[in-house]
Amino acid sequence: MRLSRSGFILIAVSSVTCVLAAVLLFALPPRPITSHADAIATILDRRGIAYERVMTDQVWPAAVNYYAYGPSVYPYSATVSVFLPDGAIAPGSLECTDDRRRCRVTIVRFAIDNEPIPDISSVRPLPWVEWLRQVVQKIRFFGYVTFVSNVLEKYSAGCFVSG
Repeated sequence: MRLSRSGFILIAVSSVTCVLAAVLLFALPPRPITSHADAIATILDRRGIAYERVMTDQVWPAAVNYYAYGPSVYPYSATVSVFLPDGAIAPGSLECTDDRRRCRVTIVRFAIDNEPIPDISSVRPLPWVEWLRQVVQKIRFFGYVTFVSNVLEKYSAGCFVSG
């Protein structure tokens, strides 16, 4: 039996696609949580809330008290600003009981009340993995690989270094 040219091309394209998907599966681990903003973004993503970016800022007197008296006396606290696609800002607050760990966030606009957020990790991604993640984010912006990148983020693991 002889394969036609279009059959051969179909098999070749399918094989290359499977290989690329497997490579991306191992190359794109889940986004590490390296800041409070990342942790809050994780909560917003889980709830399906659309946002552009998340910022946290420690304001006076909370900053002064935290650094003057220490975390055992005065817990870490910060304000949270969630920038929405329509240009609005959803304010909130963040409090941590154990020196920036065991944190809880409150954002009234999204009915998030004192919800625990993931702890910040000391693990940082390798530079090439971070670059590749940024490329995927740009492609995702155009809507080409949203499903594939979501699957890859959910099921991948591995390429991290401690530090």
